[in-house]
Amino acid sequence: MPKASIAILHERPWHSLTFCGAQICLSVALPKTAEEQRSAITQLLENQEFSLPRQLVADIAITDTAILDGTYRLIVDALLLDD
Repeated sequence: MPKASIAILHERPWHSLTFCGAQICLSVALPKTAEEQRSAITQLLENQEFSLPRQLVADIAITDTAILDGTYRLIVDALLLDD
């Protein structure tokens, strides 16, 4: 797996009738050669068990991709619920 640089693009509170948490959007920058590994990264995200203090990852998905500044960028959106 190539080395990635991860940055938070934005985070906002999220609430439903029974849960609260946050929606978070990440930018994951990979070497340009990682483009063909997108499906492997997607599968990894779908099958990954995350260990975050006091939070559950309710949903996570790659929602966009682009090549910017010589790097392959994945935009990852996640819904985190307070545990």
